[in-house]
Amino acid sequence: MQNKIEVNDFSFFYGDFQALIDLNIPIREKQITALIGPSGCGKSTFLRCLNRMNDTIDGTRAEGQVLLDGRNVYEADVDVVELRQRIGMVFQRPNPFPQSIYDNVAFGPRVLGMARGAKLDNLVQDSLEGAALWSEVRHRLKDPAMSLNAGQQQRLCIARAIAVAPEVILMDEPCSALDPVATLKVEELMRELAENYTIVIVTHNMQQAARASDWTGFFWLGRLVEFAETANIFGAPREELTEAYITGRRG
Repeated sequence: MQNKIEVNDFSFFYGDFQALIDLNIPIREKQITALIGPSGCGKSTFLRCLNRMNDTIDGTRAEGQVLLDGRNVYEADVDVVELRQRIGMVFQRPNPFPQSIYDNVAFGPRVLGMARGAKLDNLVQDSLEGAALWSEVRHRLKDPAMSLNAGQQQRLCIARAIAVAPEVILMDEPCSALDPVATLKVEELMRELAENYTIVIVTHNMQQAARASDWTGFFWLGRLVEFAETANIFGAPREELTEAYITGRRG
């Protein structure tokens, strides 16, 4: 089984505060990796380190390696724009642009010069189909994105992410603002997307991690306590702290 990303002895600092401590994590290609742990343990910080979104915060620094297909994304000559095209992001709350449904999906391809005209139309359709949204919006592509319900908006954001042909999709609690029905739709979509993309998801929902992921990493105070196949993490964890967290005795 091939690793798409390999994290080696990775630490991350906000000024003098060390948020992540000596992480070593293999992220398998075209599988779903879930990151669990209490609030403030470093999960979302780690997720944003994978495509260097934390670079926008003054006073931050990284040590160690994040290898994408064998190359350290923190090397000085890495094109960060290209990196974020290869590693896309879906955020906690749906954040569609104040534009039409069509223009939301077309935004990235237009900026990157990927397509125009009929080719762009096809790309938008393919992306909406990939996000399981096309059948619901095909006759209203010019409607404002904000006219969609929350679950549809999140799937639109997923369509926007895949429109630029990423290799990895990061999802930071993508279902926390959704109702149970919309949550299950996004989970089903993640399973379908994993046929073509490597997915890393941060979630506070233990059931979601158990249902949707292939691998799970448990974070605690900036450290990775345990990383294993999801069935083992939830069925036979090696560490007492992991068992205490997933059973609700710690957290």
